[in-house]
Amino acid sequence: MTVPVTLLNPAIAGRTVVGLDLSLTGAGIASLDLVTGDLDTAVHRSPAPKVDTLGAHVSRHRALVDGIVQQAIACDPALVVVEGLRFSVSAQDSSLSRRGFLWWAVVEGLVHAGAPVLEVTPSQIKMLATGNGGASKDMMVAEYALAWPDATRDKNTQDRADAAFAAALGAAYLRSPLLPFKVTGKRRQALAKLAAPSTPPRICPRGAVA
Repeated sequence: MTVPVTLLNPAIAGRTVVGLDLSLTGAGIASLDLVTGDLDTAVHRSPAPKVDTLGAHVSRHRALVDGIVQQAIACDPALVVVEGLRFSVSAQDSSLSRRGFLWWAVVEGLVHAGAPVLEVTPSQIKMLATGNGGASKDMMVAEYALAWPDATRDKNTQDRADAAFAAALGAAYLRSPLLPFKVTGKRRQALAKLAAPSTPPRICPRGAVA
C-alpha cells in the first residue's frame, strides 16, 4: 500500500530544488537550498530481494518509491528535477520493466503530492556540470568535488553527483544566484531546450524562470 505524503500548496513558495538520479540499487537525491545555497545529498539503497518472487519485487519497489517521494516532499521543493527515462541496452536486461515502473511511480507520487516536476536529459545534466554533454562519470564526480568540496563523498558518490547537478540545473532554470559556479558558455546550453515542468514552480511572485 502506498504511504500517504503531505500535499504541497502550489501558492506557497518552496524552499529547495530537489534533484533525483533514479536507480533500483542506489537512487541519488539532492536538495539545494534556495535561501542559503546549501547542498544535502542522500542515497536510497535497495538490494535485490533474496527470493525472486513477484511479491518480493513488489514490496521492494513500493518501499523504494515511497521513500524517495516522501524524502523529496519533505524537502519542501519549489521544483523537482528528474533525469528522463532512457534505456540503451544491447543485451537482454530483466530489470528494464522494473526501472520503468520506478521512474513512473516516483513521478506519479510527486505530481499527486503537488510537486512541480521538470524532466531533463542526462546530457543536459552533464552539460551544466562540465560543459560537455557526453561527460564521463569520473568527470561528473570531479566537478562535484570542485563545486561542493564539503559534500558527502562515499561509494555512492556518482549517484550523489548526478542528483546534485540535476538540482543545480533546476536552480539555474529558476535563475538562482546561489550556485557555486557561473552558468556561462557551454553550461548555458543545458538550459536551451528545457521543457516546461508538470506545473509552475513553487516560487515567490517576484521569482523569474528561464
